[in-house]
Amino acid sequence: MLKLKLSYVPDNWQIHLIIHILRGFDSIFLAGTGYGKSLIFEAVAALGGKKKVTIIICPLKALEADQVRTFMHHAGISAILVNEDNTSDPTVWKKAEKSAQLVYISPEMALSDSFGRLWMDLKFRRRVNALIVDEAHCIDEWGEEFRPKYRELHRLRNFTGLEVPFVVCTATCATSTFNVIWSSLGFGHRPFWGLDAGSDRGNLFFRTRTLTNIHNPVLDVLNLLPPGLDETSVPADIPKILTYHGSVAGTGKAKTMWRRTLPLHLRSCVVSYSAEISEAAKKNCWEGFLSGRYRILCATDAAGMGCNVPDVEYSIVFECPRSLSVLVQRWGRAGRSREGIGTCMFFVQTWAYRPAPPGVGLAVQRVKGKDKLTIELQSHTTSQGKLEANLEAFINSGASQEGTLLPHQISTTFDKHI
Repeated sequence: MLKLKLSYVPDNWQIHLIIHILRGFDSIFLAGTGYGKSLIFEAVAALGGKKKVTIIICPLKALEADQVRTFMHHAGISAILVNEDNTSDPTVWKKAEKSAQLVYISPEMALSDSFGRLWMDLKFRRRVNALIVDEAHCIDEWGEEFRPKYRELHRLRNFTGLEVPFVVCTATCATSTFNVIWSSLGFGHRPFWGLDAGSDRGNLFFRTRTLTNIHNPVLDVLNLLPPGLDETSVPADIPKILTYHGSVAGTGKAKTMWRRTLPLHLRSCVVSYSAEISEAAKKNCWEGFLSGRYRILCATDAAGMGCNVPDVEYSIVFECPRSLSVLVQRWGRAGRSREGIGTCMFFVQTWAYRPAPPGVGLAVQRVKGKDKLTIELQSHTTSQGKLEANLEAFINSGASQEGTLLPHQISTTFDKHI
């Protein structure tokens, strides 16, 4: 581990996993957000030697760019990304072929004709010491319709044969997701070592509560802003807050509301983020949020994974996401620094909660001549039935209501903003 020049001692699970990958084992590992999955990439690349290359398959350009910058500037590892924005640059291909230690690509690029020319090069194939699929839950969540190439990654074994280990990492992996990953990557024909490092984060506080202001959800959390912000306040006085919304329009509305609550000179500290903005705008958002120039980021699921900003104090999810896995990914943006504390909040529409059972059965009510009680609105039942089973169970479990907030983090609902 001396080659890594770390300022800390890696966890035992990281050491064992790195050893198994370097020994050639295929692996699927589950490790919560902020657990240090990127150290695995760094170690495999650094300990594999400068003549070797590790291929990282990544779902988002912003995530690719963020990790390449991190490895280049802080770890001293030669890392590049290859996507449609730079494939016309011959120097990119030359680096990927001969010198890069880490190459970040999308599943579409990995299976493209352009990258296929590299796969057909025997010298390049001999350089590959591992193929790693990051954020592998996307294989299940996106692979069926949105990005079908995820389900075809097993084809890469036609190039790598039985010589190159395939490694899969994710922070969330239900049994059904594991089965999809297993078949999509063609596991089962090489030595295998699986690992569940867990996802518990002792520095995070959780709370699920009913969303009161459905049409303007930011009103439910306005008091997270410190009191007394005025013309003498500076951006650092505002806690870093990341809010998730179900639509691009929702991010814009939230940005407007946050800005209305702030002094004029601080309103530029609030920005919105979605898949619809340009790559340059995405880069600006994350760099500004990382540096502290921006303090509140209103986002869609495009900011649901990756992009490590260590000091986010609040990760707030408005409305029900498509799965419990998505909720965990969004919450994982908070408190990523080992020294920091994060608060994760989930505001749920009323219909998502099961009604409490009546104190008296309907038959008894009829005998006593009481009017029949309305158990649940049909529209609520219909909407609830569309929830993923794991998410619905979590919302209605005691655990989702038992989270603890620090005294200054108690949320207050406002009826309106004047």
